Amino acid sequence: MFNIILFISTYPVLLIIYFVLKNNHKFHDHLLFSVSMKEEWIEQPAVQKIISDFKKQMNILLLIFFAIPLTSLLTSHFSIQFTIWMNWLMLLILLFYVPYAIANKKLKKWKKENQLYENQILVSYVEMKNAGNVRKVRFLPFFLPTFLSFFIFVLSIVFSALSEKTDFDSTIMVLSIAAISLLYWIIAFWMDRRPVEVICNDSDININYTRSKKNVWKNFWLACVWLNLAYTLITFLPLISDTIHLGIFLVGSIAYALVLLILIIPLGKKFKNIEKRYASSFDPAFKTNEDEAWIFGLFYYNPKDKSSIVETRAGIGTSVNMATGLGKGLTIFSIIAMLSIPFISIFMIMEEFTPIHLVIKDDTLYCEHIFENYAIDTDTISNVSLVDELPSMVKSNGTAMDNLLKGKFHVRNQGNYELFLNPQHKYYINFSADEKNYYVNGFDDKETVEIYSELTD
Repeated sequence: MFNIILFISTYPVLLIIYFVLKNNHKFHDHLLFSVSMKEEWIEQPAVQKIISDFKKQMNILLLIFFAIPLTSLLTSHFSIQFTIWMNWLMLLILLFYVPYAIANKKLKKWKKENQLYENQILVSYVEMKNAGNVRKVRFLPFFLPTFLSFFIFVLSIVFSALSEKTDFDSTIMVLSIAAISLLYWIIAFWMDRRPVEVICNDSDININYTRSKKNVWKNFWLACVWLNLAYTLITFLPLISDTIHLGIFLVGSIAYALVLLILIIPLGKKFKNIEKRYASSFDPAFKTNEDEAWIFGLFYYNPKDKSSIVETRAGIGTSVNMATGLGKGLTIFSIIAMLSIPFISIFMIMEEFTPIHLVIKDDTLYCEHIFENYAIDTDTISNVSLVDELPSMVKSNGTAMDNLLKGKFHVRNQGNYELFLNPQHKYYINFSADEKNYYVNGFDDKETVEIYSELTD
């Protein structure tokens, strides 16, 4: 099931990155591979060779990255599947930009060799007419869906307090998804406050051009906020009634990812239409002086530009100015997040392949797996029974693998249980302790029966 979800929700990322970046081999906005160009230069043999090499490299990467996830079908181990997909995604984001960076470097070198940079000085142009007045994001359209998302979170807390079905831990998922609505709003607000983009000497054209692009982004982020409201509701529904199957969250998650991708795809076409509309107004001089500020055409570093968020030259959306404090912070955070993926993968593999153990020592039952998960005073344990069948249950918080169920699970019409067991074994110990109910077993059935005997002696 995990593979199916990722094939549906993650595979499209490959195609989006491929087509968005490959589209950058086409001359537009007086740019080619983030390098300012004149139209008559594009037909030069050296430039055409750079474009041709870029296409070949992108096609090779497409075939390689299309094949890699198929290896996840060769194993049933969740941690291995997770490792393949997450590291595939990380390498996809990193390596697909390598041909772009190579083309950018070659094109800059070609311009320098042909002395096409004339008195280049790193500057940043600012539009002063109506500065700060081009705003498309309004309060109420964003406030309403964001408020409703957090209202659903408040309802989850109420149900947690009044019902045995849920607890506070279960509401964390609702809160985390509701908070995404606020994040979308913040991003929309932030992008809407970006200064007017200078494309020529005519202030009215600059303002109208910027207004058109901001309107596209406003509509996109507003759609994301309403979509996230629907996802928050889907997350909340299984918490309030046993008649609503948890599968609705799985289906909702897939639908959420697919709709997000559908919302992203038209952005490129909309921005291209805006560029065509204003193509005759573009003045290449306003692009040339920033070529060197774009490292590999991907990373923006311009100490003379005080803006932290800028329009990206590679693909769709925005980038950060790494010369600002905020830009440095976001860059460091992104690097840490990216590097954490291999460590998370290693931990997942350890989770699945490290056997569990039950040990009674000094009148305490220890449940050990990588770390000590539970230490339960045997004097508090009651209602001990040895069973060979588990009730139907769903995970509230924890780990659910073929050979490991660990954490908090919910049993319909019975309440929550703490699980620490390998479901592939035959026997499980059921008991109560400290007002909690448990299902546990050990390394094998022999260890489970021995621990059961000690608890009942």
